[in-house]
Amino acid sequence: MIKPLSAIFSPREKTRHRWSVASRTIAGTLGAYAVTALGTVAVSLVLAALGVTRSEAVTAATLASYAVFAVVAMAVFHAASPMRAWALLIGAAVPLSLIVWFLGPAR
Repeated sequence: MIKPLSAIFSPREKTRHRWSVASRTIAGTLGAYAVTALGTVAVSLVLAALGVTRSEAVTAATLASYAVFAVVAMAVFHAASPMRAWALLIGAAVPLSLIVWFLGPAR
């Protein structure tokens, strides 16, 4: 007979596990979306700086973003802990935001 979860885990462990799952879910959806959007902007700016027309640069970056989103989401859910998942997202977002900052339009 299979024991229910209440018999296996204490209430504190169940709460901790639920927060872990919630954190990974937010990181895997919203965090992956944010990093992918930032990456799309960065790649399109880099391609435009390399001489590709703006419309082709945006199209190429947007097409690549579908694969990037899948890879980032899988990496987040594969991380050993939610802290590592968030560190992965922040570690990817910082260089991308610097690229956008330096290559973006002048204000």
